[in-house]
Amino acid sequence: MFPWRLFCACAALIILSGCDVPNAEIKGKVTYEKVPHSDISHGLEYDKSFDSPVRGVEVQLIEDGNIIDTDITDAQGQYKFIKKMDTFVKIRVRAELSNGTDDDDNNEWLVKVVDNTNDKALYTMETNTFEVKRESMSINLHASSGWQREQGYTSTRAAAPFHVLDKVYDIFLKLDAIGDVQLPALSINWSPNNIPQFGDITTGEIGTSYYQNGQIFLLGAEDVDTDEYDQHVIIHEWGHFFEDKIARSDSIGGPHAGGDYLDMRVAFGEGFGNAWSAMITDKPTYQDSFDQDQATGFSIEIEDNDVINPGWFSEGSVQSLLYDIYDEASDGQDFINLGLEPIVAILTGQQKDTPAMTSIFTFMTFIKNENPSFVNDFNNLLEAQNITADVDIWGTNATNDGSLPEALPVYLDLSVGDTIRVCTSTSQGADGNKLANHRFIKLNVPSNGSYTLTLTPSRDNDIDGYIFTNGAAVAANEAAGIEPAVITAELVQGISIADVIGYNAEGTAVAAVCFDADFQMN
Repeated sequence: MFPWRLFCACAALIILSGCDVPNAEIKGKVTYEKVPHSDISHGLEYDKSFDSPVRGVEVQLIEDGNIIDTDITDAQGQYKFIKKMDTFVKIRVRAELSNGTDDDDNNEWLVKVVDNTNDKALYTMETNTFEVKRESMSINLHASSGWQREQGYTSTRAAAPFHVLDKVYDIFLKLDAIGDVQLPALSINWSPNNIPQFGDITTGEIGTSYYQNGQIFLLGAEDVDTDEYDQHVIIHEWGHFFEDKIARSDSIGGPHAGGDYLDMRVAFGEGFGNAWSAMITDKPTYQDSFDQDQATGFSIEIEDNDVINPGWFSEGSVQSLLYDIYDEASDGQDFINLGLEPIVAILTGQQKDTPAMTSIFTFMTFIKNENPSFVNDFNNLLEAQNITADVDIWGTNATNDGSLPEALPVYLDLSVGDTIRVCTSTSQGADGNKLANHRFIKLNVPSNGSYTLTLTPSRDNDIDGYIFTNGAAVAANEAAGIEPAVITAELVQGISIADVIGYNAEGTAVAAVCFDADFQMN
């Protein structure tokens, strides 16, 4: 069940002797200033800010610099301590959600908001020291946004880390409702110094908000791009953490935008992140604020079935499909309302173990298999997104090539002793994550043993190749140069996947290339 609860310390009935000091109850509420988005400009509306409870965080009672008691705020942001009177204490609130244990390695979950520009210091707020001199004391703490009308941010943006945590709390509420999901520790890095410039992350040059290697980084650059109040952005990035640590993501990342023809792994990962943010908030309008005074922004209608360039390579198609499967609304071809549980079950179950690369093909195959009564409805959703309804994990029957003949078949078949011709494309972009920049080869492995895949370019091109088994990388050749790429690996009986990509002769730019792929048993 939900791991944080308010554990109330009850004062025991005591008999007072001559010098006994009575207990005092210190209680209060922790709140932060929440800044909403405009439904018109999608920027922040500071004049409509309101107080919101800080839920599920640790509150410390401190005496003489020592932590003498802790509590966890409840769903209303309330905490309570029992302390002897005639003492001096202060209250500290930590920007941390946890299950109350001290050993990070053994936590069911632990989420901290830290300052990447200040040695990963944890954000806190605390009271001044005060005397416990009444039997009942109310001590409230409030984190303000720091915004002054027509002046901008004039004081500490204390509310920012607590809003970030509050969105993670929303995620945990949703997950708790469907079962016990164990999560590793997560650090969320936010700072007013975090700017959209790539460089030294310790000075705030994070480039953009993103997830990587168990950490989330969020922008905080005033008058440029701040994400601490952009709940969809926060939850989207947490979705990548979920994929990486609990489910599975084969996405290679990289730049993406609505309407792009993407590598199918990227399309699924980014489409999932957007859909996940809508599922958690139950608000299918994705909003991201930026620019002067954070007053403008953009929105994405997650539920919109009329996406640009629909297909298995479209993040718009993916997010529309996933959200339609989740939500209660019936619109167009959407008559499905499965909720969150079956989606999480697929992501953490069958999709995690699939021999194919993670994509809309794998997800829809598994969700259809688990919910046969909705097959016709699933097929209608797929066809509305220009995706073949007769789907399997390999996209075998796909007909939509995104105007690129090189994009199909989704997987090329290669058996031992055979050689096939492989061609990549840069017609839909050359970022390395666009449609047909990479090609996928099914290596049919007849028995356990050592195998060699040889990729021989027909011109002066550099070819890189990677071999995966059930999503796990087992071998690669990223060597620069125009010589054949030779990849030797110990493979198990079944199907492994080769992911191949071509570069120019210098190996500095993605290129459209053709080459021979040869597969041999050693």
